[in-house]
Amino acid sequence: MPYDSLARAHRSRRTGRLALLAALLLPACSEPTGPEKPIDGARLYAQHCARCHGPDGKGLKEVPGVRDLTDANLMGMLTDDRVKATIRMGKPPTMPAFAHFAEPSLKVLVAFVRQLSSPPAAALAGPAPLGATPPAP
Repeated sequence: MPYDSLARAHRSRRTGRLALLAALLLPACSEPTGPEKPIDGARLYAQHCARCHGPDGKGLKEVPGVRDLTDANLMGMLTDDRVKATIRMGKPPTMPAFAHFAEPSLKVLVAFVRQLSSPPAAALAGPAPLGATPPAP
């Protein structure tokens, strides 16, 4: 068999193998791996932040230098990117780094932390007008 024919036969076999491999793998790639789970900022906070910042975000007294995440003035000065960077890199020597967070989880966690310093909706509405009937419980 001439060299040209051998090379063509080898390419044909290799192409056939690649096509078979692709045919076997592609259906597996499109199969779902399980139900998607929503990312829960409160759960992430409870697992990773509450041990120092407390369940309410005010910070535990026994943790030196911990920030009060409910302080609207402090949180208002920090951009989302700055909060993300602090979570990812930590604040040595007191706050550990949490570099393992994927971007979607980090966004949800930052949104939850921001909500800790936001006043409740009732406070935003202001006092009820005089003579207004309070809502029923």
